[in-house]
Amino acid sequence: MTGAEAGLIDSNILVYAFDEHDEEKHGKAMRFLSGKAADGNAVVSAQNLAEFHSIVTTKLRKPIKAEASREIISGFSGTIGTIHYNADTVVKAIELQAAYKAPFWDALIAATMLENGVKTIFTENTADFRKIPFIKAVNPLK
Repeated sequence: MTGAEAGLIDSNILVYAFDEHDEEKHGKAMRFLSGKAADGNAVVSAQNLAEFHSIVTTKLRKPIKAEASREIISGFSGTIGTIHYNADTVVKAIELQAAYKAPFWDALIAATMLENGVKTIFTENTADFRKIPFIKAVNPLK
């Protein structure tokens, strides 16, 4: 990653990029995602990809087929880096959850970011991530 605004793209931004129900958020998320993919300044966690798949195939007004989700996720690997977590990351997430009263799944993303030197998250959910002092939460949909 290069540049001042390098960071992790949260699941909600990925979902909005492929959910056309809210046209304004869809357009903003698509432009943001395309820009970040083009400049190489973004990553996602394996957790974000799993959440994306679960949401777009089951929770959208017009869910997409699993095969289409697989193709989208496979396409991310060529344009957006993926960071991973392990058992030690889960332990760190539990510590972050306790220390900052953050939801566990957000704490897991934060722990994964910490282990990979990523300090910025692009998310609509800025409130929970702002609880964690080493994370800069930016809402690209505003």
